[in-house]
Amino acid sequence: MDEDSLPIKQHIDKLISIVIRAGERISDLYQQNVEVIEKSDGSPVTEADKESHNILAEGLSKLIPGTPVISEEDEDSWKVKSDLYWLIDPLDGTKGFIYKSGDFCINVALMKNDKPILGLIHIPLTKETFYAFDNKAWRYYEGKSLVLQTRAPPNQGLTLLLGGYGLKFQKQQDFFLKSYPVDKVKHMRSAIKFCYIANGLADLYIRVTPCSEWDTAAGQILVECAGGLMTKLDGSTFMYGKPKLINEGFVVFGKKP
Repeated sequence: MDEDSLPIKQHIDKLISIVIRAGERISDLYQQNVEVIEKSDGSPVTEADKESHNILAEGLSKLIPGTPVISEEDEDSWKVKSDLYWLIDPLDGTKGFIYKSGDFCINVALMKNDKPILGLIHIPLTKETFYAFDNKAWRYYEGKSLVLQTRAPPNQGLTLLLGGYGLKFQKQQDFFLKSYPVDKVKHMRSAIKFCYIANGLADLYIRVTPCSEWDTAAGQILVECAGGLMTKLDGSTFMYGKPKLINEGFVVFGKKP
């Protein structure tokens, strides 16, 4: 299917409705004491991850028939090869969900030839949906969509976002504090960091440890459609369709350097 013929604009309301529905179920379970199960890789998974996956997979499979859904919560889907596919993380920031920090979201990206052409990040607790396609980005809240734009670097220095907690990330933080004119450092879990940059609330996000492609695809197109840039740590183009869907380190700029 040609990219120009994809029904993105016509179906954006349906897409938002699907992620909101999944977010509402996550919010319901957030108020409960859900069981935490350890995956084979040691990461946690909960009923909220699974139920969000089911809602998203069912809804997305109907929007563009024949388009596979590759999801963190469906290991069989990771081997799927297709020119066009959905790439989703039904609950990004599961630890934030478990520890009740509020730092969790839903990531949905539509991929064409291993490149995100549409991205949505929904934050269940604030009921905000950030989405982007065709070089434009928006924040949807209470029935209204507002255009997003990244901000110019503040004179007093950058706001740097880091995802890690604890001493093992201290060297990472110290290095970048010396490399960039940083005024503030904020630690956050999940792809909500991309929303902060796209919405002009932060300027720089750096990660040196591996993560998965479903953690970044929606966020990358969101930031870049709002005026920013995401690259590998050496400045080269950030790519998808990698072995085992594992990302290298990366840096996200609010404004292109």
